[in-house]
Amino acid sequence: MNIILIMSDTFRRDAMGCYGPTQARTPRLDQFARESFIFDNAFLGSFPTIPNRLDIMSGQFSFIDHEWCRLPADTVTVQQVLSASGCTTMLIADNSHLIEDGYNYCRGFNGWEWIRGQESDLWYTSPKKVQLPSGGGKKNRGAKIRLPNIIRNSSWWQGEEDRHAPRTIKTACRWLELNQDHDRFFLWLDLFDPHEPWDAPKHYLELYEKEYFGEEIPYPRYDFWREFLSEEELKHCRALYLAEVSMVDHWVGVLMEKIEELGMSEDTAIIFTSDHGFFFGEQGLIGKSRIVDTEDGKQQIEAARLCHDIRSTPLLIRLPGQREAQHISALVQSPDLMPTILELAGLATTQVIDGEAKLQALQCGMFVTDQWQFRPESLHGRSLLPLLRRETKTHRDIAVSSFTLLHHTPVLAKSAIVTQDGMCLHYSGCYEESNIKAKMFIQAVMDRKDARIPYLPALYDLKRDPAEAFDILESNEALAREIHQRYVKWLEEHGTPEVHLSGRRRLH
Repeated sequence: MNIILIMSDTFRRDAMGCYGPTQARTPRLDQFARESFIFDNAFLGSFPTIPNRLDIMSGQFSFIDHEWCRLPADTVTVQQVLSASGCTTMLIADNSHLIEDGYNYCRGFNGWEWIRGQESDLWYTSPKKVQLPSGGGKKNRGAKIRLPNIIRNSSWWQGEEDRHAPRTIKTACRWLELNQDHDRFFLWLDLFDPHEPWDAPKHYLELYEKEYFGEEIPYPRYDFWREFLSEEELKHCRALYLAEVSMVDHWVGVLMEKIEELGMSEDTAIIFTSDHGFFFGEQGLIGKSRIVDTEDGKQQIEAARLCHDIRSTPLLIRLPGQREAQHISALVQSPDLMPTILELAGLATTQVIDGEAKLQALQCGMFVTDQWQFRPESLHGRSLLPLLRRETKTHRDIAVSSFTLLHHTPVLAKSAIVTQDGMCLHYSGCYEESNIKAKMFIQAVMDRKDARIPYLPALYDLKRDPAEAFDILESNEALAREIHQRYVKWLEEHGTPEVHLSGRRRLH
């Protein structure tokens, strides 16, 4: 069986009709969903972009002992295992973060192609002088640095097909044409859109916005939106985003048509997912966190709580020959994709015994080479195929989404713990008073006037309060403590180093 994984960065789950009413117009993805398994409770593991890719490639929750980092040399990836088995593996990406500066997330693929020019990619050096869009105080500080680079990289564009997502999809279509004779392949297609900068052609924008006469804000500041945007500008930002969503939808449709044209549909599994969402006014924010300039010219980052609009991800899987949609309600997470792909490729099987799914190699020694050894029992993720085969209805007791735990600070190390019965505990750690350094930091946070994203624990009933607006922890202390203890046990079972656990063993 061939396998295609389509990753679309920052694609909000509510931008797809299969998850409920939406403003987004995505007819091609809607059609794909009508022939797919739809995961209604899929959540990211590690946040954001690079940590999430590490989760998927390794099958492990990277936030417990890694942060945004280069691909660790000792990490065995799904592409390594597939390549060693004789499967042809290919990465086609316009997401520059995977490859630039030696990040090396292309390691282990038989081939890879980087579609140049997206965001931070240092590619074009001309024109030397560029005209920046208006809205100086409204732009993301990182974008202020990158925007000249982005404008140079796109200076040669003449039409839609010159943009990043179209070029990436066209490259994938050519690759499929040239590799029809391979017995089996794994294609990882990584699209940075609809991540900022939002630069879809005008005809997509006109689907959502007919007239706008304000400042252009293709890469907004991550902050409380009311402090620097009008309601009209916030609405414009969302229209720009939705325009990119529709552009991605169109070009994913082009890829699907090519798969059909080449007669690959009956022997190809296709996975569509994303790494995280984006706030457009929810929790009072725009962006994924809060990043503000300090008086000394540096940046102060406050991690946002990983609320539904960020932690929930679209996840669709279409198997060969599938012709109808089926919804899966179990809690699933990004590390589950690695063992799922291994089982789809015929390299492993999953047995469900007493509700526990265990991945097993189909051939002894298949996961061992002279350079590395892969142990299926080391995975945090679990294959999703038992859910698709209806062998089980449950998958995880809790879903844990988190920023890295390497930084023991209440403004950064935020986690969200979701239970099967629809409760969510937001937790940032608890620091012993004897830890003078931690105590001083917490006091500094409390004294700082611009530190306003909550970091104290909070509990929400997602069935009654999906917007996570009403904290019920005070009246449900016992339940919060019980969920917290399940979280601590989860961290222990997943091998979290004690240095990262010590500040998280108490609720308060």
